[in-house]
Amino acid sequence: MSNELNFPIKVSTLSERFGFVWRGTDVEITNVRPYSDLRNGALCFTSDVSNPQNSSLDVVVVSLPEFDCKAGAAIEAKNPRLVFAQLLNYLDNNIGFKVSTEPPKIAENAVISPSAFVGRGVKIGPRTVIGHNVVIADGVVIGADCIVKSNSVIGEAGFGFVRDDTGVPLRMSHLGTVVIGDRVEIGSLNTVCRATLGETIIENDVKIDDHVHIAHNCIIRSGALITACAELSGGVIVGRNVWIGPNSSIIEKIEIGDNAFVGIGSNVTKPVLPDSTVAGNPARILKK
Repeated sequence: MSNELNFPIKVSTLSERFGFVWRGTDVEITNVRPYSDLRNGALCFTSDVSNPQNSSLDVVVVSLPEFDCKAGAAIEAKNPRLVFAQLLNYLDNNIGFKVSTEPPKIAENAVISPSAFVGRGVKIGPRTVIGHNVVIADGVVIGADCIVKSNSVIGEAGFGFVRDDTGVPLRMSHLGTVVIGDRVEIGSLNTVCRATLGETIIENDVKIDDHVHIAHNCIIRSGALITACAELSGGVIVGRNVWIGPNSSIIEKIEIGDNAFVGIGSNVTKPVLPDSTVAGNPARILKK
């Protein structure tokens, strides 16, 4: 997938389609981006009105009515995430995003099972081994000396929903990708979801056991070990050399510090400090 639209659309046209109130300059939207990584022509959203968009970029921010729009344009929304999801889905269905037509680039000495599926624009590095029935979706990048065991799925859309005003779940389009470093091992029956707009990242020397789920926008730092049946919700950051025990569950947007140890069956609902050991339901610090 790509964050770039097939052709631009003005904020006035898009807002009028839904009857949304907007203010500022009539920016021509050409791409969608996270609020933390903007470029000219971007559509984004934020609920943090204490962090105004104060650059000179021509962007369109979906935010609360009190958002201070320093440049570009703002679309007013009581629920910015919902409005952004509605706009994103409309763009995806009616204008579309640019899709790579390039064949995958696979190193000559990589080993790919005949039953594996490798999508468009995928890059696979030297000596990497892709097992039976593995699915690697469009745009995924995998480094050198990696192993992906049988029946794993890398780069499909994650579980991203927001409820509308009547409580009906609305799927948010996922346009991002997955980037995997060198010497990474991914076990059988794993799922690694692509990011909503950016990248789900697995750094060098990460080792992942069987039956692990890594949701959209997660970042797994180098040397982390994730054991069987662990579940990482969206936006989790796992520090360097962390150990995550079997059957652990990590709530969304939690950060686990470097060298931390998460015990078997833990339900992690709060950030974990570096060099600490946590366990239990909910997980508590056992030692530092």
